[in-house]
Amino acid sequence: MTMKSKLYAGLGVALAALAVTPPVQGQSQDGALAVGRTFEGELAAGDQVSGGKQQYYDQWSVRATPGQRLSIVMESDAFDTQLQARLPDGTMLVNDDDHWVAETTNSRVDVVVPSSGRLSVRAQAFRPAETGAYTIRLVPTESLQAEAEAATPAQSITIGQTRNGALSSDEDSSIAGRYTDRYVFSGMRGQRVDLRASGDFDTMLSLTGPDNFSVRNDDDTTAGEPTLNSRLLATLPADGRYTISVTSYGRGTTGDYALETSLNRSGIADTETVTANATPLAFGRTLTGELGKEDDTLNSGEYVERYSFTGRRGQPVTVDLSSDDFDTYLILRSPSGEQQDIDDTGDSLNSRFERVLEEDGVYTIIATSYAPGATGRFQLALSEGTTRIPANPEQRQVFAISVGIADYGGNTSNLSYTDTDARKLYQKFEELGMLREESILLTNQQATLPEFRRAFQRVAAQAGPDDIFLFFYSGHGNQIEDANDRGELDGRDETLVFADGQELTDDDLAAMFADLRAGTTMIVLDACFSGGFERDLITRPNMMGLFSSEEDLTSLVASEFNAGGYLSRFFSDGVGGQADDNADGNITAGELVSYLRYRFREQCDGRNCIEAETGDAQRNHQELVVQRGSVEVDDILVTLPEQFGLVRGGD
Repeated sequence: MTMKSKLYAGLGVALAALAVTPPVQGQSQDGALAVGRTFEGELAAGDQVSGGKQQYYDQWSVRATPGQRLSIVMESDAFDTQLQARLPDGTMLVNDDDHWVAETTNSRVDVVVPSSGRLSVRAQAFRPAETGAYTIRLVPTESLQAEAEAATPAQSITIGQTRNGALSSDEDSSIAGRYTDRYVFSGMRGQRVDLRASGDFDTMLSLTGPDNFSVRNDDDTTAGEPTLNSRLLATLPADGRYTISVTSYGRGTTGDYALETSLNRSGIADTETVTANATPLAFGRTLTGELGKEDDTLNSGEYVERYSFTGRRGQPVTVDLSSDDFDTYLILRSPSGEQQDIDDTGDSLNSRFERVLEEDGVYTIIATSYAPGATGRFQLALSEGTTRIPANPEQRQVFAISVGIADYGGNTSNLSYTDTDARKLYQKFEELGMLREESILLTNQQATLPEFRRAFQRVAAQAGPDDIFLFFYSGHGNQIEDANDRGELDGRDETLVFADGQELTDDDLAAMFADLRAGTTMIVLDACFSGGFERDLITRPNMMGLFSSEEDLTSLVASEFNAGGYLSRFFSDGVGGQADDNADGNITAGELVSYLRYRFREQCDGRNCIEAETGDAQRNHQELVVQRGSVEVDDILVTLPEQFGLVRGGD
């Protein structure tokens, strides 16, 4: 599977400086990279040229043991590097450097060697006509982490402790030009840890551990306004040794800091303890309970009362917890153990869970307090949503712009199946009888930015209050630096990359949606970093957004489904009928969201989930970003035609 964007080398870039062997002058005799060896090369006028951008490149090959996890690292002081690795099935992995940090010119691609044991590698310059010397090496991916640990000796820490420290050019080791302190602790599977760093500088935290677990954050999003502090909330995936790294957002920064560690209040490692002695709670019932000193507590000291109910997938459920005696905190555990924490509702001290369930089985409600040791009486209510029938229950019409770009004409790396995503979705709505003839399909070289703007203006203007306006995009996503946008906490705008190489920012796309009159607007973006569009786009009534990944994570090609992305495939399946959980012939917003989350979770086999990567080469699981806005869970999006063979409720 390939990333749908240029991948930016972060930690891996710095590790490239730790050469494992002396370089070998010139290319190997057969142009093959060997594990553990470093080769020298040079880009020069007269070399092979890549596409319309006139990028010089050298061709290398890799022959290794199938299943090996290897990293290809390219370094140069002469030019900005770019690596491309092509697998035998045509999948392309592309990586240039972290180009919003000017000092970084190196690249890294991580691969799992395919069953044939062969792949081809193109070492080139990121910009046209650049030349100069470079080195390239092939190393086991695991060794890069070992090199990092050797470069930055770690101190022991116990969760619950606070440590004061200082980043200093005299004492601390440097990773990617950033001074770094490291702390290690023993963690247990299921623990939820809360890590916070504050200091004289803009802090950044990362946490790594077993099974290639890695998360990073440079902001404390709970602060309510931009700060220099960092906070990480993480659920540990396995028992083992974990490493906390405290560093700075900017390069070469020094200063004092404080690291605080604690177990999150919902950090209960033993699921059986959570669900034991739960009192059954019936729908439609409100009960009065009390937290007292005889109750069990969470690891962090809050008293708890437990309740349970049996739910079904697709069922809309509301749980309300209120109290005049303490600030409430509500925890809901699904049958599979997934946990959701709810602190409050708006400015009140009460808590509410309102969601369409994603699984069949027994759910556990944990009623507790925000502060440790709080006691007092509370009220807990469980209710089931009822389906509202819209005034006009007839099939709604869809005005769609469906964009899919696989062939970028040399302006950037090509993708697989993303054009197919757009065509199949367009055809799906035609089959449903929902697609208006004014809709437009743009694929590959048709999908330039000017052409998209013209198409948007024509189609969006014709969607009225009874219609759905749909913008679907499958292709490259990117991030660009924008220090002046106060709404971007990470200082970066997200963009969609069109076939002519031009990029459309989240701010510009939001402005295009400003004057829409459609009854419901749906935005479906299957692209790297697409979650960053959510805060800019879903700002008006009746807008609903589905984004394939969080704003700092890549999205993967769903090659096993012959699809450009998992969201693209699952969204098409869902609106085509598979999301109709109660088989009434209508697909509601809640049913669609529930189905998409279910399919994403179904892709995980144990811990082998859809693995994505940040711009700094930190790994995490790809997750949907869903924002329904004011579109309610029982708002009907699709009424399926009779020929789809589903039973209609009430017919």
